[in-house]
Amino acid sequence: MRQSFTGLALIVLALLCDPGAGAGEPGFSRAEWIEAHEVENHFDGGALPGHGDTLPAAGRAFASSPSSGKAAVVNTLVNGELVEDDGGFAQPETQAEPFLAIDPLDERRLLAAYQDTRFETGGARALGYSLSTNAGRRWSTALIPDLTILTGGRWQRASDPWVAFGPGHRAYYASLAFDETRPDNSIVISTSTDGGSTFGAPVTVHRPAGTDFDDKEAVVVDTYPTSPYFGRVYVTWDMVRNAGGQPLLFSWSADGGESFSAPVTVRDGVNLGVVPVVAPGGVVHLVWGNFAPFDRVELLTARSEDGGATWSAPQHVEDAFAAGVPGMRVGDGLVAVAVDRRSGALYVVWEDARNTGRVDQIMVSRSTDGGESWSAAEVISDGPDDAASFTPAVAVDGKGRVGVTYYSLRNDPDRRFGVDLFITFSNNGGRTFGASRRISQTTWDATFAAFSRGKFLGDYQGLVAGQRLFHPLFVSTYRASDRDGSRRQPDVFTTGIR
Repeated sequence: MRQSFTGLALIVLALLCDPGAGAGEPGFSRAEWIEAHEVENHFDGGALPGHGDTLPAAGRAFASSPSSGKAAVVNTLVNGELVEDDGGFAQPETQAEPFLAIDPLDERRLLAAYQDTRFETGGARALGYSLSTNAGRRWSTALIPDLTILTGGRWQRASDPWVAFGPGHRAYYASLAFDETRPDNSIVISTSTDGGSTFGAPVTVHRPAGTDFDDKEAVVVDTYPTSPYFGRVYVTWDMVRNAGGQPLLFSWSADGGESFSAPVTVRDGVNLGVVPVVAPGGVVHLVWGNFAPFDRVELLTARSEDGGATWSAPQHVEDAFAAGVPGMRVGDGLVAVAVDRRSGALYVVWEDARNTGRVDQIMVSRSTDGGESWSAAEVISDGPDDAASFTPAVAVDGKGRVGVTYYSLRNDPDRRFGVDLFITFSNNGGRTFGASRRISQTTWDATFAAFSRGKFLGDYQGLVAGQRLFHPLFVSTYRASDRDGSRRQPDVFTTGIR
């Protein structure tokens, strides 16, 4: 059951933390700051486990070949285990919240981002990345340097990994960096000049004053050679103000991520989960949620034709009525967005319970006129009405075919923690979608996912497309734990889908 809209609007403040993360200003605690702002838990499940048992003691076995939706693909492990257990509060062997970028100059080059070693109360000890140069068949892995204390940086924790490629194989990695024992936090960008193999020191995009908190950032790059803003790097996020409200902010870099403009306020109010895309001609589109009373999230969009300096008045896309998934923290209230690089058509997907009253399914809306108008929302997930579908991602390939991935509980008889990944395609510009295909090689047990106010795979997942192949990036618990063979561990996987 959904919590109050105040709690929803501030959900990302669940990024925050436990005492003992390090020395700081006397009396400050990010967790206490959350409590003072009446931030509520995001789910109605049972109590979180104690710090002495951050992984479950037992889990369920699910059929590897259920009666419906049998997988015909092999999933490839993306991450490595690079963080040793320090005996602290972080959950070892936990990857979460993956995102994926594809190089427009070489679609065999894929860059994955994810959290590594998640804290139960939010954030991670490090942010990881993996690079493939052969379309996802093999991956090299590393941690973003100079970011958190673990990797030589100054920040106690980091979250919300997001990646994008620019011209010349240049890659950008956006992070939310913050402390628990100090009010300090920042949006930063790490840049790679060698195609995602290595990254330089983070550059600050924005650092709020006082106890205001930057949140839910995303990065995108203009990669249209004919655009007047070719190569410009765009970063957008919301900022939770101590005095109330969450304005939506936007900044850009015209020098390859070496410096960023002062932020532009796109909209005041209570905004969260903004996603940027760039359409032909260099037009920048933002889509996000405005959290309103009565469990309603108003999905809004705005556009800029001058490189982000000015913005149109927000346009209404749809209202989202998500129920969430009991016992899990999922992407309810958030959107995923994609653009057709040929036509400029826009696609927005999200989870919504309006047709079932209590169980989320995946919906889509599209715009063919640059975001001025949007089609009526339609359900595109096709599981049983009593099985939740959640945390969608969307991409468009070089031929204009639209793919949408999402997690589903349809192969769990109890509809609780047995998760699969499905994909559905549209070959007619999003007007209709075909039957969903199961692309996880077996149903996995989300009981073993990281804990963060529920079983946590991530507030989002990754999906990109080249000319023919779609590449999802998702979290599963296929593998046995290296620390305890009776348990599973959450890892990041991918596969290539035609």
